[in-house]
Amino acid sequence: MDRPMIEVFDIVIIFFLILISLQDLKNKIIPNSLTLGIIFLGVLKIIFFHLSFEMSFIGFGVYPIIFLIIYGYGSDFFKKEIIGFGDIKLMSSLGFYLGYTGIYSIIIFYNIIFILSFGFVILDFILKKYKKNEEIAFAPFICIGFIIYKILVNI
Repeated sequence: MDRPMIEVFDIVIIFFLILISLQDLKNKIIPNSLTLGIIFLGVLKIIFFHLSFEMSFIGFGVYPIIFLIIYGYGSDFFKKEIIGFGDIKLMSSLGFYLGYTGIYSIIIFYNIIFILSFGFVILDFILKKYKKNEEIAFAPFICIGFIIYKILVNI
């Protein structure tokens, strides 16, 4: 693959991720236009680099599985919405962009996301800023986790 072209795609996706994070922090909403933009970037990546559309489509469905389980069953268990559907759409679009490369890659990606978010909650709790029913935007953790994952994969 042509390395400079991939870096251009990565820079553009980081721009999308920054916009998504800011929107989620400010409004607690992830705009569909931005997640569709990531999918469009994935389509361009498939076309330019002759990648497998099938693997991207599988990534689209597999990456959000844990979030779907949390969304579906967590809300029943805790009697409130645990995760927003925008986060699920974000994971789907990132899964499409990355493509399915194996369950090990997905586990690494999820570990990065959950360790980041857990660390933030613990730090927030220690600093006594946490309020019991406060919503925490999760998209920034997904976006930072994606960037860390891409750095680790490219090493």
